Amino acid sequence: MNALQKAKASIQHLTDLLYSTSTARTVFQAKRLPPLPAPRATTAYIAGKGMVQVRDADTGRVLGFRQTHKEAAWLQQALENGTHPHATA
Repeated sequence: MNALQKAKASIQHLTDLLYSTSTARTVFQAKRLPPLPAPRATTAYIAGKGMVQVRDADTGRVLGFRQTHKEAAWLQQALENGTHPHATA
């Protein structure tokens, strides 16, 4: 096998890898869940010393943790207004 045949085989192998990567990316994008809507209302629960949970009032799903009640209130306001980076309207 000469150098040209080895190069051709290497290029074919790389082409196959790129195709496989593209296919995997497409499948992954199809499986991604849609973003969750911004909560209508949130509540803060003291979950221990230095831990306040922010929960969705309707579902009870935990949306975040903060160390103080003041920081939790800021998070609640940002989530309800849709200004938090992870909140979607």
